[in-house]
Amino acid sequence: MAPVNQELVDLFIARAESVAAQVQRLPNMDAALQYAVDVCARKAPCELLADEDVEKGPDGPNKVPTRVQKILAAPDLADADFAALAEACAAQGFACLREGLRKHLAGIDVGLTTARLGVAASGTCLAVGDNEDTRLAGMISETHILILRADAIYPDLPSIAAPLRERMAECPGSYTTLITGPSRTADIERVSAVGVHGPLELHIVLLEDAHV
Repeated sequence: MAPVNQELVDLFIARAESVAAQVQRLPNMDAALQYAVDVCARKAPCELLADEDVEKGPDGPNKVPTRVQKILAAPDLADADFAALAEACAAQGFACLREGLRKHLAGIDVGLTTARLGVAASGTCLAVGDNEDTRLAGMISETHILILRADAIYPDLPSIAAPLRERMAECPGSYTTLITGPSRTADIERVSAVGVHGPLELHIVLLEDAHV
């Protein structure tokens, strides 16, 4: 376990928040799981952007039906952590999914995944998604929550070259993504729009406890 570099943490938080990410420092995984459940409870119901055979609620802002039962997807959690999350979700009436997200491409409420490392200079997270469900959790969710160890923050992009090479050697056909803030584009008449190609919100949970 490397010591936490407070200067890098402070810079990472400032840069991540400057691109509309929401950053929360929490002591351990239990607190992170509860945070995810609380975020899911607070958010408006997910809008169904394609037809799906589920119970539908009133139309949302985009004039499409909303999902009645909220979904929190967490494909890459350890077994014990997923069991704890599933129990907390059940108490709220949420569905807690680990696989089969292809059946819910109309959209899910919250996707919870882990980041391999962070980049302080840009507030960026390196996400690994060799599993399709892990990739989908960060793509089709309205809110994406990334869990990042506070001791896994590097100064800048050149400094992550070595761990990135190690990652590529682990799995040459890997899906590795650099995520900076929520999905954003200005392709249409240079008007900035959030959530067009992915989540509307990005939350980054910085864990003090390195056991992630």
